[in-house]
Amino acid sequence: MPSEKHVAVCNFPFSSHPRTVAKLVCKLAETAPTVRFSFLSTAKSNDSIFPPLSRAALLPSNLRVYDVGDGLPAGYDKVTGDRVEADLFIRAAPVNFLAGVDIAVRDAGSKVSLLLSDGLVSLVACELAEKLHVPWVAFWTGAPYALSMLIHADLIVQLRQNATDEEKTLDMIPGLSVVRLVDVPANISKAQGMSKFSRMFLDLGNVIRGATAVVMNSFVEMYPEPLMADLKSKFSILLFLGMRPNPPASDNTGCLTWLDLQGPQTVVYISFGSGALTSPTPDEITALAEALESTRTPFLWSLNDQLKATCLPGGFEERTSSQGRIVPWAPQREVLSHQACGAFVMQCGHSSVFESVAGGVPMICRPMGADQMLTARVVEEVWGIGIGVEGRVITKSGLVKALEMVLRSEEGKEMRKKVGEFRQRLLVAAGPEGRAEADFKALVELISTL
Repeated sequence: MPSEKHVAVCNFPFSSHPRTVAKLVCKLAETAPTVRFSFLSTAKSNDSIFPPLSRAALLPSNLRVYDVGDGLPAGYDKVTGDRVEADLFIRAAPVNFLAGVDIAVRDAGSKVSLLLSDGLVSLVACELAEKLHVPWVAFWTGAPYALSMLIHADLIVQLRQNATDEEKTLDMIPGLSVVRLVDVPANISKAQGMSKFSRMFLDLGNVIRGATAVVMNSFVEMYPEPLMADLKSKFSILLFLGMRPNPPASDNTGCLTWLDLQGPQTVVYISFGSGALTSPTPDEITALAEALESTRTPFLWSLNDQLKATCLPGGFEERTSSQGRIVPWAPQREVLSHQACGAFVMQCGHSSVFESVAGGVPMICRPMGADQMLTARVVEEVWGIGIGVEGRVITKSGLVKALEMVLRSEEGKEMRKKVGEFRQRLLVAAGPEGRAEADFKALVELISTL
């Protein structure tokens, strides 16, 4: 007998979005076994999250995965990067998601009763929900500050057009008084020649307000009340689900064994994610290596083989073999929770920031793009649990100063104390009596009844 309820999930297949959405959907499927879930994303994304050979064993029985077109032309050679691929995906998404839903409906034997989408595909999801005549729930995987900026995008664009100082703060937006124009993503602009993906951001804030509910990949307890009150006033239902933890990762590269041999809070962990768009420039990677070597700071560096071969100073790995380790991948959550980890050099992605807080580790931030400038500002000036590199660009001298401050100064001790306090707050917020658990139950009730 077909399930009474059928939820179609429209994913944004780039960066950390697929895994974040997949974790939520798997948890929902386990909690609501009578609801059918159809997870729609590109083949490349699906194969990465749910390896085909082990997919059947990994997934709940009421969750099915469907590949949709990626929008790439035949014979496409990936030479231009994720931004171009995202633009092509968004252009083709309305047709491709609808085709995927048709297949899922045929397999399930039941029509879709609700649409759940990544917040970045809200324009597509809104249009698709109208065609299907079903309610739509948006899952915002980034920071609440970033969603607030999109809600107020028209005001920010007007301010940017009239402002002569990029350091001007956004005092007119509740909760954003610490944010400056320089922190606002470049795609919140009226500039000519923008890609479809970039232009999408100008409309996203208005469109997402039409969702039946918006669910946040954040803890409400971490943010100022003016920001929360403003966001609550913009949506019919606003739920804060906390952050779904990753399952324990295997230590295939021996990172944790190596950390066991290091002193408490002495090691700097370095990772800028796996995407090409989240890597520093080659000159910055060279400068980072030189700073580590000159200060003799113990390090664990997650760096892919291509950058390792082309950007590190000659002989660096051999000269620092007793000081640190370079690995192509590290179990990040476990590394940050290890007592030897004393600092995290990172790009300030939303999920990575919370993993650092959960581990009680202060941050050295080198934001790359999107909402990372904004998150870095909050880490440094609102929460006081990290610092940005000088000029937002890694130099040898700038990183030497940052390492000295975070690992060996009184300011660093204060950061560590504050991040420990935030960690305790998160433990309470993520507990059985926290808001996140109550809001997750509310979401389950919503998808089971709408």
